Amino acid sequence: MNNNVNTRRKSDRLIYDVNIQCLKCISEGNIKEYESPLEIQVANISNEGLCIFTAEVFKEGVVLEFDIVLEDKLYKFISGIIVWSIMNKNRNEYGLHINTINGKFVTHIDMIESRLSVII
Repeated sequence: MNNNVNTRRKSDRLIYDVNIQCLKCISEGNIKEYESPLEIQVANISNEGLCIFTAEVFKEGVVLEFDIVLEDKLYKFISGIIVWSIMNKNRNEYGLHINTINGKFVTHIDMIESRLSVII
């Protein structure tokens, strides 16, 4: 991962413990659809991206399509591209930039951030 990644971000990241249900992986024109969704752990989230970690190996530039639940609301068919990766022994960590941003999804993340900033 580039050390300047934090300076390139437009939004702060929130630590948010949730799993996404990855439905599809698109890599170099090849589409892999998961019969059972691939469960991937989220480390943090913003209205423009996620940091995820998994045992699964992906290349930078891969597009993932997934569902995510924020609090009690399900957001389906979110799409994101892997923009950076860190490979560790036990897990692979990825920066995922959201491609398809639903206005309600962004608003929901902003609401979560507002609540957390009031609590801290």
